[in-house]
Amino acid sequence: MFPFQPYTPPKPTTVIEDHTFNWNATAFFEDLTKRNKFARSKRFTFCRVSGLDGFEEALGKMMTKTAFVCVSDISQGFTDINNTPHTRRVKTVFLAMRHTIDNMVARQSCMDMMRELFRQFMSVLIQEQTRLQQHSIYIDPRISFQEIDRYFFSGCACAYFQIAVDTYTDLQYKSEEWSE
Repeated sequence: MFPFQPYTPPKPTTVIEDHTFNWNATAFFEDLTKRNKFARSKRFTFCRVSGLDGFEEALGKMMTKTAFVCVSDISQGFTDINNTPHTRRVKTVFLAMRHTIDNMVARQSCMDMMRELFRQFMSVLIQEQTRLQQHSIYIDPRISFQEIDRYFFSGCACAYFQIAVDTYTDLQYKSEEWSE
């Protein structure tokens, strides 16, 4: 038996004509942050940000919080129009933990805890990957984890990871979408 139940998005209240399935990375990681015992014990707070600037701004504003999981609401991506048309979106998840300024031992301890949280998140993402594949959504198995330089935000250890998600894109020409 799996330690976590896979994320199940809430059922929409309205009927959507478009029959495509989309993965909401923000809701997924918000749910993981709330349900993960390690994240709760270390008091990780979830927030939505807009890129690296938004992440830095969130750290500056939330001075009473000590640990963060922040998902960027913007993504990088592209559409591949060869053979099997698909769209790739890359979502960024930032992690941060406050520590005593200039205390490298405390910083290292924070980095170790963020690496452990990343590992635990990935243990659930493996299960989510299987569910998503049933909807023709594919997570690139190479998920990068990057530590951010100690001078990025004084007194705060920071890291991020990125998840690339590929979805089928219907590029059939439809005359009803175009005027004459």
